[in-house]
Amino acid sequence: MVNSANLVGTSLQNGKYVIKDELGRGGFGVTYRAVRHPLNQVVVVKTLYWPENSSRQEQQGQQLQQFEAEARRLAQCKHPNIVNVTDFFVEAGRPYLVMDFIPGQPLSAMIFPRRPLGEELALQYIRQIASALQTVHGQGLLHRDVKPQNVMVNGANAILIDFGIARELSSGQTQTHTNLVSEGYAPLEQYLPKARRSEASDVYGLAATLYAAVTGEVPVASVLRSHQPLTPPRQLNRNLSPGLEQAILQGMALELSQRPQSIATWLTLLSSSSTPGASLSQRGRQTGSTTQPTQVVAPGYPTGYGLNRDDSRTVATEIPPDRVSERSRARPQRQGPGLFKMLMSLMLLGLLTGLGFVGYRVYTAVRQAMDNVREKTANLPEISVPEVQLPDVTLPDIKLPELEEILPEETPPTSATDSEVTADIAPEPEPTTPQTSDAPPLILSNSGDPNTAAPGGGNGGVSIPGFAPGTSASAIANRLGTPTRQSTSPSATTAVYELDPNRASVAYVYDAGGNTVQQAEAVFAPSYDRLIMRVALAGMLDGQSTQEIETGLEQVRTGEVERYPFEQNGLTGSIERNSNGFIHIYVR
Repeated sequence: MVNSANLVGTSLQNGKYVIKDELGRGGFGVTYRAVRHPLNQVVVVKTLYWPENSSRQEQQGQQLQQFEAEARRLAQCKHPNIVNVTDFFVEAGRPYLVMDFIPGQPLSAMIFPRRPLGEELALQYIRQIASALQTVHGQGLLHRDVKPQNVMVNGANAILIDFGIARELSSGQTQTHTNLVSEGYAPLEQYLPKARRSEASDVYGLAATLYAAVTGEVPVASVLRSHQPLTPPRQLNRNLSPGLEQAILQGMALELSQRPQSIATWLTLLSSSSTPGASLSQRGRQTGSTTQPTQVVAPGYPTGYGLNRDDSRTVATEIPPDRVSERSRARPQRQGPGLFKMLMSLMLLGLLTGLGFVGYRVYTAVRQAMDNVREKTANLPEISVPEVQLPDVTLPDIKLPELEEILPEETPPTSATDSEVTADIAPEPEPTTPQTSDAPPLILSNSGDPNTAAPGGGNGGVSIPGFAPGTSASAIANRLGTPTRQSTSPSATTAVYELDPNRASVAYVYDAGGNTVQQAEAVFAPSYDRLIMRVALAGMLDGQSTQEIETGLEQVRTGEVERYPFEQNGLTGSIERNSNGFIHIYVR
């Protein structure tokens, strides 16, 4: 477990820094607002979560060295659009990083929900962050957490903050990294503990941030796009230029090798994108001409999303005056109607006259033939049809049986009441529900305290992974480490991980040997980020989630229904509100 002690009010470096309040928590760090004395300057102080168990001193030493090394590298990333690191120290065994305080608001507060920026302003901010990332990459680092929440906007300037999960960049090599992701902005390779990473990993986060800025929507998480395709930006904002949409989609390609391999390469796509609002009249004013003729130079075709496809809309280009005069001189003068046209007119008139004469002769011939047919049929003799007499047939008498002879003797009298009739009929046994006494117990069904749960969506730096039944215990231990609590019985072993205390937890019930997952559970505060819930659910279903199941999750999350049971690929489970109002998911 990590030390969650509140450092508010703590004095550091003999009173040089006094911590005032907490600003936020990331994947493994806590950020505070502090005051630097004697200048009375507001700064940001960041520190690590710190293990309380003294037996893990080796791990503490590794984290301290890593934190210090990254702090030194970040201090070398001097750029007007990167938060400035001003101090680093270790006190009482805990490391602290001091940075400038950036006034303003995060980009996420400006664009969510559904408040997209204009294309020009969004590009201004994104180009600033792109320039900052080039400096980061130049220092041999990957940021790995580019998202609107980590972009502070102060007037016309955008500042890149929170390097909490930055790592060394070894381009083209497979590396082992912690799996801290921001759903919607993390590329697919960042979900894997070992994967090849390059600058293209930050290209994905930057392109996804631009997607959010111009649509006001969080893009679909990369791990969900196999069964829930990414909505093209222009379907959410019709005012976007096709070139900008192509740059975003190319930067968000799922495969790392299919993205631009550097920030500079991706910026060239933005530079070649269409200028927002560039109408024909505006282009005419730019050239200073209002009377020059126009010429259609490209047919109208719908544009695609591929990088190498042109925007082949119908456009009009202006012809310079010198070319107009040249074309006028080169074009032959039109001649008046001559003898050839007169001859053609006479021939056409003669042809029409001949066709009319032939048509009249055909009409008269057909009419004469019809008259001859009528004359012949009128002189035919009348034919009489003799009458046919049918013989009389006498049918034998058939005696029908009486009604009493048809009905059986044991038929109850019609005067019997309904109650007397139904009393003689034995009721059918009701179907019994299969017993589930052998099913593992639910661990998180009553978890969560709504009185102390922090408001707001899920913390972007906290990953809530889900594992499906059948997963080995070693795979979960490698990913999640030591459980918050666990228990063992002759029939099962249980492990609970409070990944975001009182906001998001997962639990796993293993078989009697403690080797394989039999049941997976997750519980979320009702305000938790829905995308993080969906990613956890998809993992619990071994990546085989469906649109219907995800719709059920959304219905429970919004309170439309209280419970949604499901079956998928031999797994059964349910999404429901528990007694504390938290969203509880389990899969068996």
